Amino acid sequence: MSGAADSALQRALTISAQMLDAADRDDWSRVADLDVERQTWMRQEHPANKHSSDALAALHEHNRLLLERAELAHMKIEQQLGQHKYNHRALNTYIASAG
Repeated sequence: MSGAADSALQRALTISAQMLDAADRDDWSRVADLDVERQTWMRQEHPANKHSSDALAALHEHNRLLLERAELAHMKIEQQLGQHKYNHRALNTYIASAG
């Protein structure tokens, strides 16, 4: 792989790892910011060889893991929202019955 192309893919891979770390900390704003930065590196031309193929496979795996974490975070938020709505209805019922 040429130096610049190797550097671009390696930078994208490093950023992907940072995205996973941010996702593990539930810092989704940081994940989004890093994704914008990563896209810059991903848009660069990459030669088709073993090194780039391995890097792209690793990037694909990082994306899969990020999607899994995002789905779990989404489910967690939905559950919290559902609990909040339940609590709100219960409070309104209590207030209505007390008045």
